[in-house]
Amino acid sequence: MTLQWEYPEGATPIQNASDLKIPWVQTQRDLNHAEMENIAIAHKIYLTKSVPNPMKWFEPSMLQKIHKEMYGKVWGWAGKYRKEITSIGIKPYLIPLYLAQLCDEVKYWLQHPVELTFLEQAARIHHKMVYIHPFENGNGRFSRLIADRYLVFWECPYPQWPIDLQKNGASRFEYIQSLKHADQGNYDPLLIFMQKWGARDPSPSQLEKTSLYKKKLSPDQKQSIAKALMRS
Repeated sequence: MTLQWEYPEGATPIQNASDLKIPWVQTQRDLNHAEMENIAIAHKIYLTKSVPNPMKWFEPSMLQKIHKEMYGKVWGWAGKYRKEITSIGIKPYLIPLYLAQLCDEVKYWLQHPVELTFLEQAARIHHKMVYIHPFENGNGRFSRLIADRYLVFWECPYPQWPIDLQKNGASRFEYIQSLKHADQGNYDPLLIFMQKWGARDPSPSQLEKTSLYKKKLSPDQKQSIAKALMRS
């Protein structure tokens, strides 16, 4: 039987199904079901347990491991950098460099004062992951999980992303448009979309009182984030 794939707007088409590990997958519905089951396992591992400091896990090898955990039961390419040019994403040979630069940027945020709220940081992580597009497929869902995990560490509610993001519709259109605005340096639409689905920053009083922020943020860091919270 010929495999029958369907692609929503902005999705990366699957060019080669030879790495598919599950023989019974024959249609897009089959594939969605198999991937959802695999991703649910990864969510239990990386979102429902205590999330360690991103200084320990926000590095290329761990990001590859998380992607493999999300898709490794379905696809042979899970966790491996893509080797082909796609309609979205940078050239393949640049992936290791850009991903390492993103990891360095995030670790800088964790150690120095930056006038970005936690949600603004997560939005940038999400967008830059999508922009790099490091893997053969599943980059959107992977990028959302990584951004969510970052928010969980900071004890911030993360978005309960709409289930219809994998098919054409109003939510996906709004989401894709927000990423296109982020491509131009305007993160406001992506922030609004994330907030619409439940993402939240701490209030200035929570920033001052919460033990996590007292332990993990220097006075200068707290001051910078407080300024960002007041601005936002």
